[in-house]
This record gives sequence, structure tokens and C-alpha cells, in this order.
Amino acid sequence: MVDAGQPLRGGIYCRLSLAIMGDTTNVDDQEQICRKILPKDAVVAAEHVYKDNSKSAWRRDRRRPAWDAMVAAVERGELDVLVVYHGDRLVRQPRDLEDLLDISEAKGIKLLSPTGQYNLDDPDHQMMLRWLAARAKNEVDHISRRTKEGHRRRRDKGIVRSGGRGGRPYGFDTDQVTARPDEVALLRECADRLLRGEGAGVIARDWNSRGLRTVTGGDWAHGTIKKMMLRPRMAGLMPDGVSKAAWAPVLDDDPVRAVEKWEAVCAVLDNRAARFAHYATNARAHLLSGISTCGPCEQPHVIRHSARGKQLMGYGCNVPGCRKTHRAKEYLDGYVIGHVLELLNDDRYLADLQTSDDSGLAGEISALEARRTQAEQQLVNLVDNPHVKPELLAASLENFDTRIAELRSRIALSSRRRLLLEHAGLDLAGWEELPLQTQRALIAASYRVVVWPVQRKGPGFDPDTIELIPVED
Repeated sequence: MVDAGQPLRGGIYCRLSLAIMGDTTNVDDQEQICRKILPKDAVVAAEHVYKDNSKSAWRRDRRRPAWDAMVAAVERGELDVLVVYHGDRLVRQPRDLEDLLDISEAKGIKLLSPTGQYNLDDPDHQMMLRWLAARAKNEVDHISRRTKEGHRRRRDKGIVRSGGRGGRPYGFDTDQVTARPDEVALLRECADRLLRGEGAGVIARDWNSRGLRTVTGGDWAHGTIKKMMLRPRMAGLMPDGVSKAAWAPVLDDDPVRAVEKWEAVCAVLDNRAARFAHYATNARAHLLSGISTCGPCEQPHVIRHSARGKQLMGYGCNVPGCRKTHRAKEYLDGYVIGHVLELLNDDRYLADLQTSDDSGLAGEISALEARRTQAEQQLVNLVDNPHVKPELLAASLENFDTRIAELRSRIALSSRRRLLLEHAGLDLAGWEELPLQTQRALIAASYRVVVWPVQRKGPGFDPDTIELIPVED
């Protein structure tokens, strides 16, 4: 309690409740309204203005830092009066109110708002506050139930909520279901180029040069392309990657082929699944930079000039303490290109690539993901069961993840084979017409290029110091 003649120590609590009650008055305006109803003899220190901007009080798991700080100040006896814009801004969970009543017991704290005045020590006022909190909680429960029901209906119909940046996803109208043929054609072009080995950044720069823009009117970037192509929407699936959506698949008219193609694109874009994805998606300016490696230290080569001041550009090791290998770019490029073209014209090698049948992998992945989702929900329902061991539940989900990762890895290998088979019979003239990123992807899908130090002095290119290790599945 405050001593006679001493000003009241006031606290102001403000919170933006995201229009749940139909009022979005911002926290700064709330503070000014609260100051107008402060008792004339009340003083509010700067540290006793508490603001939780966009913090939902009804979420049981949602922390409100300003609320916690205010409660701590009440517990320390630093406040005599609290002012809030509206009662629902203070508490929407009955347990929060009980906590506040417990710590303010016998402290004589008054609670003021534009809608009324309450004494936290008065039993009748406590009853009214409990009724208000219960009513707010009931309203939130109804809103939550209606929201969840709306989500369920949309999920059953295979549609998602509209909105987002630009008001629509690329390839679709604002209803998110009706396809835009011109944009769908570009999405299919993007998928084909990714599977041919071009990088997302290369495609983004090409689209920008052609005057193509995102739905927000912005430029394309590597991340924009990647994020867009990884969405299950491309395969006609809901965001869970399993449920069938209301819109037609984008990447192919046939739903099964669309899912398989999307899985292949995901594998190429995911460095963890595709062995050669790093080389297919970077934006290197030279054919073998980052691909050829130094034999002694096993680190990738970089472009650098030869020693003794010569301006001959080459691939070399730049690792301190090593720097034992360097090869002229022109000679090493020609040597590796020759072997890759030889491989692409080897009938036996191409026949071996065709023997593996990975059709149906995408369907198997979808089925596993659906089972994993079901298992996850079952685990949520069983988590409070004392007879269920958490480590067994975790192991069950881990088994699903491991199997799905294995299948995605096989799809990545299938993408590698598809890339090589698509260029079967390629000659030097055709090679020179390919984009640099496709050339790099073909090399990375064919060989590991290892360069060893020369053993003899003198000019010339020694092929015995170049080790081409075939990439195998």
C-alpha cells in the first residue's frame, strides 16, 4: 500500500490482440487512452509501461514478455494501480487471472480500464473479472473451433487459403486453383532446365533478362526459384506433400508423372540428396573450377595464373602448405571433355544406365509420408501414455525419415542417369552449344577429376597425372 501523501505508482499494460475482438487499436494509442484515465495522483515510470505487440493472450503456449515483467513488478510491490485499454487485453486465460490475483493478494491494487474499475482485493470484483475472463476464453474457443473447421473443410476440398505476397502463387490466378497457361509453361521449362543440369541462379538471370517478373513484380533470384519449385503445389499436392489438391498438377498433365518429376526436381535442388547438385546449381564461370581437385590435399581447384609471371590461366590448388598441382585450363578442359563425350557415346555404358528402373519411387515416397503423418498423429495421442516409451516413438519416426531419405537419394541418382541419357550420342559441336552449367553437370555426373603433381620437368600436358574416377550409383 502507498503511504499517505505519496503519489500512486501506476502501471500501463497494452497489447494488440490481432482483431480477435474486432479492435486493432495499436499499443501506442492504447497507452495514450490509458493515461487519460489514470488517477491524477498517479505517476507512471517509463519501465512500468508494458507493451506486448502482436502477442496473443489466448494461446496457452505463447509467452508475453511484457506481461511477465508486469507480474514480476506487482509481486515486488512496485505498483498500486494498473490501467489497461480493455479487460481482454490483460487476460484471456483464466489461469493468468488467478496468477495475478494470487500475487496481488492484500496489496490493494486497483485495475482500471475505459470499461470499468476493479479492486483486485475485492471478492465481488474478483468474481466479475473471473466471469469476463471465462467469457473471453469461451469466445476464443469458439473462434478456434470455427477456424479449425474451416481449415478442415478446405483440406477436404483440396484448397488452401488465398493471400500471400502478390495475392497468388506463380502459375495460378488469385483463386489459387485456376492455372495460367503462360506461367505454367515457364514452370515446366524451369523444371526441365533444372533436370538438365542448369542452376536456379542461371535460370533466374535468364528470366530477368527476358523481362519476366515474379507475382510481386520483383526480379527472380536463386532462392526464389528454388523455394517455388520445392513447393508440393508443383505436383498438384497440398502443402503436406501428400494430400491431393483441388488444382491440376503443374509439371505434367499426368498426375503420377508430375509427382515423379517434382520429386526429381527436389532431389536436384537438395544438396543432401543429389551428389552432383552442388555443381549443377552454382554459378561458376569456368568449366572445372570447383570440380577438379588436388590429389595430395583433396581440395577443389580454383582459377589462378601459372607461376613465374606467365599469364597462362589454369586450375590450381590454393591451399596453404600444399599448392602442389596446377594445370592449364585449355589442356585440362579439352582432356576431360574428350573423355566425357567418349562416355556419352559408349553403347555399353549407356545400356547400363538404362537397366535401373526407378519408376514408382515418387509414389512410394508419397505413401511413406502419408504413413509417417498418421504415425506422428498417433504418437501425439499416445504421448501422455505412461506405458509408451518416448525413445521407441522417436525411433519409429526416424525409421520413416531414413527410408524416405533413401528413396529420395535413389531419385537423385535417377536424375543423374536421366541427365546422361538425355545427352547420349553428344558430339563436340553439340557440347559447345550447351550452357556452361549443363556442361559442368555432365562432367560432375560422369567423373571425379583428380590432378596429381607432375613427376618430370618440361613443357607439355601429362595425362598420366590426371585421374578420372567414374561416378557410380
